[in-house]
Amino acid sequence: MDLKPQWITLVVACTAMIASIAGPFVNTRIARIQFKANVLSVNRQKWIETMRDLVASLNSQFLAVGMIRQTFGEPAAIVIARDPEMFRRVENVLVTVSKIELMLNPLEQDHQQLNALMKDGIDQLRSPPPGLEIEGRIEGISHDITRVAQAVLKREWVRVKRGE
Repeated sequence: MDLKPQWITLVVACTAMIASIAGPFVNTRIARIQFKANVLSVNRQKWIETMRDLVASLNSQFLAVGMIRQTFGEPAAIVIARDPEMFRRVENVLVTVSKIELMLNPLEQDHQQLNALMKDGIDQLRSPPPGLEIEGRIEGISHDITRVAQAVLKREWVRVKRGE
């Protein structure tokens, strides 16, 4: 079979044209995927670190305020209003809860569960049911918060490892 030089030139030119057209599309697609993976992964890692720190802080704040709350002989509002240190501690708990709430997705079930546990902890500190040991109740809520937060953080870490 005798190939004419014009056909060889045509095939080479067509191949070069296809490569020059397809190359930028492929490069753009790859760059978009890499950008998305890198930016999302980095942001998700920061979210995980911040959430972990906030949950740890909240649990320690809950436990500390719970121990102090156990000693109240009069309504909590009166004690908190008179004691600036106690007011500061309660305010820190509320700020931490608010920060965590802002980081949660209200459409995800475990995020809703974490939010409900935090609200339950605040309710227990505000007005514990009569006859219950507040410190033990707060410790149980704190344990549940840790358990739910671990599941949330684990799921997000898996997403980071997959590059989502």
